[in-house]
Amino acid sequence: MYKPTRTAATAAAGIAMALALTVAPAAVTVATASAAASESGAQGWDVSGSFGTQQECVAAGDAGVADGSWAQYRCVLFEARWDLMTPA
Repeated sequence: MYKPTRTAATAAAGIAMALALTVAPAAVTVATASAAASESGAQGWDVSGSFGTQQECVAAGDAGVADGSWAQYRCVLFEARWDLMTPA
């Protein structure tokens, strides 16, 4: 009786994990920054904004790429905020 329930629960968890991994944006670089890197910008990168969510950071980064402000960007998690890093 318990085996079918466990099998169904395991299958549901596997499907949920697979969807979470395949739906995640592939173009976003996420890294954990040290205090020095985030406050002063990593070498060759400037902090162009700070956002409460990763989605806000990605939207701002994509907008900058679309309008030609920068060719690439990184969203870096630092102290519960997402810093938008752009080339210096």
